[in-house]
Amino acid sequence: MEDLEIKIPSVVPAMTLQDVVLFPKAMMPLRIFEQKYRHMLADALRGDRMFALVGLHEDIGLPRQDLFDIATVGLIRVSKTHDDGTSFVLLQGVERVKIRSIHTEEPYFKVEVEPFETEIDCSTPALREKLTLQLELNKKLGGDVTDEMLDFLSPLEDDITFVDLAAYSLCKEALRKQAMLETSNASTRANMLLEDLLRENERLSLLNEACGDSPCEDIELN
Repeated sequence: MEDLEIKIPSVVPAMTLQDVVLFPKAMMPLRIFEQKYRHMLADALRGDRMFALVGLHEDIGLPRQDLFDIATVGLIRVSKTHDDGTSFVLLQGVERVKIRSIHTEEPYFKVEVEPFETEIDCSTPALREKLTLQLELNKKLGGDVTDEMLDFLSPLEDDITFVDLAAYSLCKEALRKQAMLETSNASTRANMLLEDLLRENERLSLLNEACGDSPCEDIELN
């Protein structure tokens, strides 16, 4: 199923997890072991192979107020069931959505959703260039960015996808990642990631200097 053919239903099954955030186009491996999610997975595989990954504010119950309002609907790309009844699933994010209401709670959650569009403006391409420089610097400073990550991100033509996948790959704090997911403006989202990269690169630069190891003395942080 090609992405251009994918239409998000108005009501989708939902997996609710704490400290887990999925972005559009990103791939997330999941282990399905709870009975309700086994049921959900079986239904999804018989249908459109989609469900939403929705973040929880707290690890208590599941009343409406505990769910984040913005989530991502994903498409099951791979599903393998093991002998013990658990399954491995590879879920690819398709689209940001806003949760309008909880449709049903049993046997698993279904939520009513609507598209949550990303706004793009003329500053986004320039911010991508700044992000690229900081990603390259992070790699040279010994950060989390790798050659493989740069090779994957560089050819992406869509600036929104570039920012989303970079944020998904690099942002370690779930609340910060959720905040980026909820930001509707692409430039604002890119600036959030840029701020994080600048801060991390400055930390790495100071650490390298303190250790007597400065591999990028000719590259400025700003």
